[in-house]
Amino acid sequence: MAGVITNHRGSASGRARRAISLVAAAVVFALLLMAGRDATPATAAKASQTCPAAPSGLAPDGPAATRFTMLIRINTQGNVNTWTQFNTDPTHEGLAPFVRPQDIFVLNTRFTGSGQFPAMTDPVAAGLASSLRATFPCNRIIALNGMSFDPTQAGYAFTEINDPNVFALMTDFEQADWNSGRATDPARPPWVSKFATAFPRVKGWDLGLASTAAANPVGAGKRTGLVPQDVGDWNYGQVAQDLNKKNSRLGFRKLGPLSVQTQDACAEGGAAGFGARAKQLRLQYSFKFITKKIKVPGKKKKRKKTIRLPLKKKAKPLMSNLGMEISFTDSPQASARQAILSTSPAQAASCVPPGLKQGVGAFFLFAAEDAMRLFFQQPQIAPLRPPIGAASSGGTGGVGSP
Repeated sequence: MAGVITNHRGSASGRARRAISLVAAAVVFALLLMAGRDATPATAAKASQTCPAAPSGLAPDGPAATRFTMLIRINTQGNVNTWTQFNTDPTHEGLAPFVRPQDIFVLNTRFTGSGQFPAMTDPVAAGLASSLRATFPCNRIIALNGMSFDPTQAGYAFTEINDPNVFALMTDFEQADWNSGRATDPARPPWVSKFATAFPRVKGWDLGLASTAAANPVGAGKRTGLVPQDVGDWNYGQVAQDLNKKNSRLGFRKLGPLSVQTQDACAEGGAAGFGARAKQLRLQYSFKFITKKIKVPGKKKKRKKTIRLPLKKKAKPLMSNLGMEISFTDSPQASARQAILSTSPAQAASCVPPGLKQGVGAFFLFAAEDAMRLFFQQPQIAPLRPPIGAASSGGTGGVGSP
């Protein structure tokens, strides 16, 4: 998920202006590409009329056991087969009994293919979404897209915009996706991590994504959001506020979903480090930070001081619409640089409670099924996700409420 953070120097304002103009051009290009595509696939499944009301954010409010929401990574049909299997015996090893109605399946449309499984282009993603919807009529599905404008390849920025099974489009806003997408958007400048430069680009991208969705017959009802790289000096509260503005067409001012790539905080700092990162995000969602120069008694030079002011109620984003990423594997390698290769299910599980304590409810669990089975066995997670209706022989049907 996360690329290597590299700091580049240059003209922030110039690059920001170019970024906004290139996004606007890209939107026009994307609309032209989509003009001839089907807007209402005949095979789309309709959600059950008995489904409980979905949370207004990514996660519901309430105590930890109620609030804990899994964002479940889906790369392949094999992933779908396991998550839609209710038989948990050693032969089938299904994971469906662990799913709750508030949990969200995330189609990683950036998946470029592996072995028997194809790249997740739009038709492949639509098939996976349909399979998930058939088993889980009440669970929401997100398309996690890249930043490419080539509709024939994985990582297309508007994958699943025409699919009624998908409730939101979210962009994997990170260095690798930004730079790889430049091949389809030559005017796009190289990635810059500095927030003063990056934030105008974020807002430009948000505008392009939301405008394209609004202009699409099916996409008009979809939320648009981001899964941004976790950069130390970024203010994700400001990013969330911008996403809320871009989603205001849907009738409520606080519908912009955001899931920050915080996997390194868990991998490198464990529960304490992840909890500290969750607290920083909570403060960014609650306060406006202003840096002022103040006079120090007895000294000629003023010094800088950062003060925080409570955000106004209208501007304050919902913590329930914030997700934090935890990546892990069933075969961790302590020396591995990537969190998904170095973090064990036990360490991943230890990071959930401190996140919940800070008010986070949604956790993007970027992990394969073997790792998830071990994750569910951990003492921090087992009480939050006891299996429901696990069968010793093949089962079908929906999953009951907690």
